[in-house]
Amino acid sequence: MNAFSYVRVALSLSLTIGFLAGSSLAQSPSISGTSPQAIRPGESLDVKLKGGSLAGATELWSSFPCTAVLSPDVKDNGTNAAEVVYRLSVPSEAYVGVHAIRVTTPKGTSALRLFCVDDLPSVAQQANNTSPATAQELKLPVAVDGSVASLGRNYYKFHADAGQRISFEVLARRLGSPLDPMIRILDAGGRELTYSDDEAGLSGDSQLSHTFGTAGDYVLELRDISYRGGGNFNYRLRIGDFPCVSVPYPMGAKRGEQTTIAFAGLDVVDFEPVTLTAPSDPLIHWITVGGKRAGGQSSGFATLAVTDRDEFVETEPNNEADKSNRVTLGANVNGRFDEPGDVDRFVFSAKKGQAMEFASLTRRQGSPCDLVLRLLKSDGAQVSEVDDSGATDGFIRYTFPDDGDYTLVAAERSQRFGSQFAYRVVVTENKPGFALAASADTLNVPAGGTAMVTVTSVRNGYNGPIDVSIAGLPKGLASVPTIIGPGQNSVVLTVTAQADVPPGKAQPVRVVGTAKVGDGEFQATASVAAALKGQLNATPFPPRILEAASVLGITPKPAFAVRAEPAELIFGKNLNATAKLIVDRPEGIDEAISLAVTPEKNGLPAGITAAVKAIGKGANEVQIVFSANDKAPLGAFTGVLVATHKKEKTTTTSVVPGLKIVLKAPMQIVLDIGVGKLKAGTQLKVKAVVERNPALAGEIVIAFQKLPKGVTAAEAKIAADANEVEILLTAAQDAQVGSVADVTITAQTTVGKAKFSATSAKVALAVEAP
Repeated sequence: MNAFSYVRVALSLSLTIGFLAGSSLAQSPSISGTSPQAIRPGESLDVKLKGGSLAGATELWSSFPCTAVLSPDVKDNGTNAAEVVYRLSVPSEAYVGVHAIRVTTPKGTSALRLFCVDDLPSVAQQANNTSPATAQELKLPVAVDGSVASLGRNYYKFHADAGQRISFEVLARRLGSPLDPMIRILDAGGRELTYSDDEAGLSGDSQLSHTFGTAGDYVLELRDISYRGGGNFNYRLRIGDFPCVSVPYPMGAKRGEQTTIAFAGLDVVDFEPVTLTAPSDPLIHWITVGGKRAGGQSSGFATLAVTDRDEFVETEPNNEADKSNRVTLGANVNGRFDEPGDVDRFVFSAKKGQAMEFASLTRRQGSPCDLVLRLLKSDGAQVSEVDDSGATDGFIRYTFPDDGDYTLVAAERSQRFGSQFAYRVVVTENKPGFALAASADTLNVPAGGTAMVTVTSVRNGYNGPIDVSIAGLPKGLASVPTIIGPGQNSVVLTVTAQADVPPGKAQPVRVVGTAKVGDGEFQATASVAAALKGQLNATPFPPRILEAASVLGITPKPAFAVRAEPAELIFGKNLNATAKLIVDRPEGIDEAISLAVTPEKNGLPAGITAAVKAIGKGANEVQIVFSANDKAPLGAFTGVLVATHKKEKTTTTSVVPGLKIVLKAPMQIVLDIGVGKLKAGTQLKVKAVVERNPALAGEIVIAFQKLPKGVTAAEAKIAADANEVEILLTAAQDAQVGSVADVTITAQTTVGKAKFSATSAKVALAVEAP
């Protein structure tokens, strides 16, 4: 995968959430909180989900392995719209870390809610822990699920032995909470021993490890750095003997192979490396991994990349050119800056003409490292340098001009160092292609209706059409064939459900784009990271394991439905085509229905317009003319319209399944010259055949070019309702004997004020002696 695939999150942060499924969207279930916020591996536990429209819950989806059933111990469970209780059972081998859940009802599927698998036991915050005197007493190890009130502080009391090292961590921003936490450790007299505000690499969350000098009771204070708060300013406070980690080391593992993983972080002393086999499933690109200190009870956790390439781990010393690590070009590179002034060098052999990409991966995976990459020739001359690429990590793209050795140099921009300053460089062949981003991770499709999602591309050396579809659709649903046309970077993708599709199930799906690039097929799965960031209070980097986690649900039948006939329009420059929009009006949908292209800006390719008008009150259809000017690009595109009905104070909407728009040349003309020869003083019948653009009507006038001297053609026209005509060629008695190789015909016609012409391929015509 090229670096533009990895940077697609940053490049697509400007996306507007483009999901719409009629009035059913407001009825879909939602999760505002869970109690507790985690489950332990090997545990069976009742988890309360709080939110809206939860009555009738039929299924709980999770990004981690678990079985979930409605808890039988809760009276009338499943009937309360504000909460529902599920009994979750998780296998003992489940990976610890930040995961997600969703709930499904007959009204659709909820947006995801971040949820942890954690080997620490959970307790709930007590309501009165707002001062040191009323601090909530904790028995370690433990994790506390709580929230901070506006202008408030939470206090927790715990006992530490002399010489005991204890780790503290707040999961808030990493759980999508708006809370920007700060923690302080106080002794019995209220004196501050240590504190943590924003621990680098943890998206603004707090983390620290402290060794207590004397035995006694201590207090932890937790607040928002700006004293903000409220019911949604939730957190999970972890206290135990876990290592304080930010990323695994190495940060990637090769698919299907056994790998030993250490960790990089604030405090990884006595960490026991973990040996695991990376998943072989080609759709899994990230997993969470955890590890403990020697003899420890609780785990620190981070996110591990799963790749198809070798992962090289640096060996020191490699600061100097003559001590550079030799690597194979194409292997990913992992390293870290352990000492002041640490610089890592990697030398590799490249061939002339090889085009490669070197993409740094640090902050997006949890490392605080601000990596600078430099690429050097064998003589030490620098050919490229990169730090950041906008809001995210940088990359170098380079085509090697000669065979030979080159060196990749990695350094920390601010010369920071320590175990946590780990990095990974993803090395791939730089081939033309694209990355995709989808504007929503949850698609709720009305039974018998249509939903839509905006798909945006980030192109890399490829400007042709991209076919976009949804993979994994269950029976009864269809994704209208959709195309990001040449020169376009976004499109609206629609999904339509048959009326009899049963609700109550959540179906994992993927938005996929394919294209023929060069001699092969290129494919990319759309990321939903930008959409998740919008849902999760702008958390800097949503969990990587969820960046392709799209789920589809079924909602009740829409208030009305509109369809287009035909579903494909073919026309061309300075031409137009007409679509009929037909509404099925149930009782109560009797007002005018307005229609609009979506998105309003750039919803159609440049140069294409739609003369949109409403379906009048009481009417069931309307004709809409699509036109293209002389600057409109040729190719296949997709356009989507949204229908809106307003009656009194009620507004309902319906998505029209996507229209395929194909712009073709006005016509192509072919000259069929038969045997290709005639004798002087004779005649020859030839044929002109036109392939018309369906939008091109009218009579076509045919004229010959470069006929042999002495050969003439009868006047010829192709009638408006025909596609060919026979033409008589006459050779005079004194026609010049010989062959002419470049005989052509031109076809000309006029539609309105626009004139169109086409010229045939060259053919040979021979004149023979009588």
